[in-house]
Amino acid sequence: MHVRGVIVLVLALVMGGVSVKLVNTYLDDQVSERKAAAATDMSYIVVADRDLEFGDHVDEKAIRLVELEKDLAPDGAFTSIQQVLGDQPAIALMPITENEVILPHKLSPHGARGGLPAKIPEDMRAMTISVNEVKGVAGFVLPGDFVDILHTTDVGRKDKNLVTRVVAQNVNVLGVDQISSYEEDEPRVVNAVTLLVSQRDGQRLTLAQQLGDLNLLLRNEFDGSILKDDVVAYNDLMTVETGRKPVVRTRYRRPSVQVIRGLEVKKQQVSEAKPVLPKEATAAGGSKKGTGS
Repeated sequence: MHVRGVIVLVLALVMGGVSVKLVNTYLDDQVSERKAAAATDMSYIVVADRDLEFGDHVDEKAIRLVELEKDLAPDGAFTSIQQVLGDQPAIALMPITENEVILPHKLSPHGARGGLPAKIPEDMRAMTISVNEVKGVAGFVLPGDFVDILHTTDVGRKDKNLVTRVVAQNVNVLGVDQISSYEEDEPRVVNAVTLLVSQRDGQRLTLAQQLGDLNLLLRNEFDGSILKDDVVAYNDLMTVETGRKPVVRTRYRRPSVQVIRGLEVKKQQVSEAKPVLPKEATAAGGSKKGTGS
């Protein structure tokens, strides 16, 4: 019996050891798989290593790689330093803060000279229109803002009355006078505003300047809506929103009398009810007609 008990004990210890080994192996495999899965769910992206201003060259000292979960990485983010550097450093087209992800639209093409030309995308153009304190929204139009452009003219009108049209909407302001920095935030009255337009719109605006007046409408920075183009003519100033001509009504004024009591004078309105004859006049056989003079 003693030998049998020893054998059972030994078998139990062996089985226990095997079980522990199997459990440890399983746990190690699970940890390794999770680490591998976590590694595959991570990626490297390029961020700014310091604050960059418009026009700064983005060289290897200005950027660095950070590890980030793939699901959190913005679309289009650079995944290597060389993608940003290229053959020649790019230029920052807008302010970029430290640790901000570097995205393609924030950089100029490689080898760009900088300045305003670097901010002009392919197939777009920069053009300048003259403004003043009124046409330039009292100086509140600044680089980076978006505006609509109104054109007022009487050209082509048989009645020679002025009309106002929207000739362009949601147009990006590249600069005011010779200032193109997006850091500018103080209103200033300027004589010229430079706009980012297509070549076609540039032609239309050039012609519009010769045939009438241009005015700017400043947009909310988050408003990218394109509204239906409408023409406002002279007749629209004479009508209400329903399109019907307003009906001019003469305001009725009730008759009034002045009541004077000593030095106090009061004005009181009276009704137009038929006058009530005194009882004495009625009793005397007087009539309404007879009371008149």
